[in-house]
Amino acid sequence: MTQKNEIIVPVTILEWDSQFFGKKIGRVTGSKLDPQKAAIINTWSEKNQVDCLYFLATSDDPQTSQTAENDRYHWVDNRVTLANKLQEPISVSSNPAQIRQAQENDIESLRIISRNNHLDSRFYFDGHFDRDKCDELYAVWIEKSVRGGADQVLVWVEDRQPIAYVTGRITRDGSGSVELVGVHPAWQGKGIGYQLTMHLLAWFQKQRSNHVIVVTQGRNIGAQVLYQRCGFVTVSIELWYHKWFLNR
Repeated sequence: MTQKNEIIVPVTILEWDSQFFGKKIGRVTGSKLDPQKAAIINTWSEKNQVDCLYFLATSDDPQTSQTAENDRYHWVDNRVTLANKLQEPISVSSNPAQIRQAQENDIESLRIISRNNHLDSRFYFDGHFDRDKCDELYAVWIEKSVRGGADQVLVWVEDRQPIAYVTGRITRDGSGSVELVGVHPAWQGKGIGYQLTMHLLAWFQKQRSNHVIVVTQGRNIGAQVLYQRCGFVTVSIELWYHKWFLNR
C-alpha cells in the first residue's frame, strides 16, 4: 500500500532499449512536466545512474514544453498518430502473385530493406546513438515481426525476392495497428507501399478490426501522404524529447 507521503517516481526503466543500446534508458511516465516533477525525475535518475530519458509530451501544454527546454530535454521528433475507421468495404486489386505473407527465408532480405527505410526516426536525430545501432533496431524489429511479433506481415515480391513489406498488429481492444512499411529504394515511387498498406487494411477488416491507427514522424511527409491516400486522418501530435545525463 502506498504511504500517504510516499513520492511515486514517474520513470520506467526500459530493459530492452537499455540492453540493445548498451545504455541505461528510462521513460518518463505521463505526458506533462512541471519543475517539481522534473526535479524528482532528476534526483531519481542520478541516483539510479540513468543515461537517457525518453519523454513523450503533450503538444498543447506550454508549461510542459517550457519545463522540458529549461531542464535540458532536447526535442527529437513530433509523433503523429493517424486513424482510419474503415467505414467502407476495402476493395484491393493487384496481381496476387506479387503480394503474399512473409516467410522465414525472407528475413535477410527484409532486414536489408529495413536498414534504408526508417532514417527519419528520432534515434537518428538524437546524435548520441550509434548509427549502426539505429539501423539494426529496425532490422531486429522486422525480423521479430516475421517470427511472430506481428499478427500479419505482407511482402511484395519481384523475381521471387521480397522488395517491400508492411506489418500489422491487432491490439488488446481489437483495433488494428500498422507497424512498419518499407520499400527497397530502387522500387520506391511506384505505389507499392500504397498497395501493400491497402491489402493490410483489407486484412484488418476481415478480422473485424474496423478502427486502425498508425504512428509516424512529423518530418516524414512521405509516410503521412501515403497514409492519407489510404484513408487515414491525423488525430494527434505529440512531442518526443530525450534527456541525457552526460556528466555523471
